[in-house]
Amino acid sequence: MQSNRAEDARVIPQFKHIKRYWDPSRKICVAQICPGEVYVTKQHELISTLLGSCIAVCMRDSSGKVGGMNHFKLPHGDNSANAPINTNYGIHAMELLINEILKNGGQRANLTCEVFGGGNVVAGLSSAIGDKNIAFVTSFLRDEKIRIRHQDTGKSGAQQVYYHPISGNTFAIEKKDMSQEALKKAEAIYLKKVNIKMEDDSGDEITYF
Repeated sequence: MQSNRAEDARVIPQFKHIKRYWDPSRKICVAQICPGEVYVTKQHELISTLLGSCIAVCMRDSSGKVGGMNHFKLPHGDNSANAPINTNYGIHAMELLINEILKNGGQRANLTCEVFGGGNVVAGLSSAIGDKNIAFVTSFLRDEKIRIRHQDTGKSGAQQVYYHPISGNTFAIEKKDMSQEALKKAEAIYLKKVNIKMEDDSGDEITYF
C-alpha cells in the first residue's frame, strides 16, 4: 500500500515525484529511486535502489538531521555552459545531493557517506563503466573532503541497497547470479509493484543500472 497522507506531507517538496511504498515486513516507508534520481529526507524512512555498473552515494549529516541517496549512470555529460542539469551524470547528482542536504539543515562539516555500485554486471563494457564511476566518485568525495564511512563497489553482480539516512544504517543484498537481462527484468517487475513507469532504454543504455 502507499504511504499515508501524514507521511506524504513531510516529504520535501522537490522530491514528491519519487515513488514511495509501505514495506510491511520492515514496518517502514521506502522511497524507491531509479537511475538518474536523487532523494533527500528528514524523516524515519528507507531509501532503496537497484545497482549494477551505476553508483549510489548514501549521504547524511552525522547529527541525524537529514540525509539522502543518489543513483547515477556515468561520471560526466555535456560540460558546456548551456547544458541542462542532468542527474544521470555523477557531477550533477553529487552536487544536487549535497546542496539539498545543506538546504534542509545539514552542515557540510558533518557530512559522511557510503558508496555502492560500480559492478561488473556484463563483462567488458559494464566493467569499464563501473570502474570509471568508482574512480569519479572516489575523487569527487576526496576533493570535497567528505568522509567515506564504507565503500562496497566493483562487485561481480547487482546490489539492492537500502539506506536509513536518520540513523545512517545501510545494507546491500548482492545478486551475484543475475545476468544483465535478468537484472533488467527484475527491476521492471519490482518497479511495477510500486507503480513506477519505466522509461524505454536505447543503444548502450541497456548496461546502465
